[in-house]
Amino acid sequence: MRLSGLAMVLVLAMTAVAAEERLLYEVDSLYHHIIVSESSEVRVLRFHRGPAQAALDSEFAQSLISLSDPYSLRMGYAKHAMAATGLLNSPKRALFVGLGAGTLPKFFARAFPECQVDVAELDAKVVEVAHKYFFLPEMPNLHITVMDGRQFVKKSKEKYDLVVLDAYRDDMIPFHLLTRDFLDELKEKLADNAVVVSNIAIQGDRQLYPWVLQTYQSAFATVMEANVPGTINKVLVARTAASAVTSADLAAGAKALASRITFDYDLAACAAAYRDASSKKVIKNILTDDYAPVNLMRLRKADEKDWEY
Repeated sequence: MRLSGLAMVLVLAMTAVAAEERLLYEVDSLYHHIIVSESSEVRVLRFHRGPAQAALDSEFAQSLISLSDPYSLRMGYAKHAMAATGLLNSPKRALFVGLGAGTLPKFFARAFPECQVDVAELDAKVVEVAHKYFFLPEMPNLHITVMDGRQFVKKSKEKYDLVVLDAYRDDMIPFHLLTRDFLDELKEKLADNAVVVSNIAIQGDRQLYPWVLQTYQSAFATVMEANVPGTINKVLVARTAASAVTSADLAAGAKALASRITFDYDLAACAAAYRDASSKKVIKNILTDDYAPVNLMRLRKADEKDWEY
């Protein structure tokens, strides 16, 4: 759920608050070093290795909320993800892999009260923090399971109209949630005309993204991508062969969604940011379970001169 420093600075500046960010809570869980901080208007969740002050001084955050309106979406990737939900026609069930502060699942569950929303979150402490510090309420259509996202997909007997992939450990997506093998397992749990949305933060791993894109291209007939302005995030929207999506579909869907739900940002602009990446030329290998993470870690120190994504 990574947010770049520039984007967070812009959010803080928009609040016109000069108050210094202060530490509210810090704990080590089984999977994360969790830090919660706030200014007068914004509360921030970080997963950060090292001292808390270093986290507060860092340029990145997992999630943030507005204290004056905890339901509002303040992170750019979440705004773009919601634009993609305009493609849905009366969704019955949705899955979010990764909870973070719970802002997007909470927003979606309220926007679609008739839809049952499942959340798979690996870390029980993250769930506790989302409830205690980020105003995540108990909702009749929001169901959180403490389980690895891939294991949840394997065990689930449901068919999903929407899947949002947004799981992070520190600054990286867990490798087993990036592979073609996982995407094939996920496709088995998709309903007809389902939409898959994936938040890809590329800080530190810029050369990894072409591999991710090519893996999605190999698994889905249609892949759209959006660059989230002022951030390191890209959002992918994917569909199977029977339900291809176009820019016109996204625009029409966002317009219809905005006609029945109040947004405090320009949903149409977010929808317009998507471009067809289904045939975008990427001369890389796809990621598989047999392609070891250690090979990818070497890319972090590679020359980035060919970065054009």
